[in-house]
Amino acid sequence: MNGRSIDHVALAVHNLDRAAAALEVSGFTLTPRGTHPDTMGTSNRLAQFASRNYLELVEVDRPGGVVDHDRRSRPPLFNFGQHQKAFLEHGEGLSMLLLTCRDGREAIAEFQAAGLDAYAPFDFERTATLPNGQQAKVAFTLGFVTSPLMPRLAFAVCQHRFPENFWRAQYQRHGNGAQSIAVVYLAAREPKRHVPFLTALTGGAAKAIAGGYDIRTGAHDIIVLTPARLNQLGKGGNFDAGDGAAFAGLGITTTAKPPPTPAAGYPGGIFIDWRR
Repeated sequence: MNGRSIDHVALAVHNLDRAAAALEVSGFTLTPRGTHPDTMGTSNRLAQFASRNYLELVEVDRPGGVVDHDRRSRPPLFNFGQHQKAFLEHGEGLSMLLLTCRDGREAIAEFQAAGLDAYAPFDFERTATLPNGQQAKVAFTLGFVTSPLMPRLAFAVCQHRFPENFWRAQYQRHGNGAQSIAVVYLAAREPKRHVPFLTALTGGAAKAIAGGYDIRTGAHDIIVLTPARLNQLGKGGNFDAGDGAAFAGLGITTTAKPPPTPAAGYPGGIFIDWRR
């Protein structure tokens, strides 16, 4: 299959503990809290899946040290924490999509060659708590990309530098049977406007569908639909991002009977389209 697959999505929340509790009630197993460097100012908890992608709950819990973007430097600099901080000023929700890559720097060069707004590689590490309570180092190289047509959102590739410390089977067993993020949904008034960026970003192919487009990338799909089409499909929510686009929800595969949507909804107001 062609294209970069989904590595993970970031779900920005104001209160990490509260959001984590809501997902745990919905049958997700989450990793313990992890803390990023102070220049990022963020902490996270993850729902890892057996397919080796994951949902990242992220909170800006140390805003004072967050370093701003520097788009005037060459190459320009992008800060994960600053993006989450700015995103949360407008409310919680899915803020970023990160794709797989073999080498972050190589992927950035490919984005630049395709004419995308790419940024300097960002290397960082943190300490992870393993299921047995021991600590281990996990490290990543991120290659950020943005689109002027989607000013509130960000995209990236994610290179795992110590995957043996990151992926743990014990964290991938979920009471709701969740196995994989198979689809990321975006809402946009004019889906066609975003197809050139998304196909260049993913290396995938786009197919017109009712109300939008399906970009097939690796083993996954990015589906861009109009807010009217999402409502027609019964997804509900306030998906209108003006002239831009907004991440609206996820398609997650499960081996169990799909759980009901919690009465209070999922964190960030997203929907989950459960698939057997």
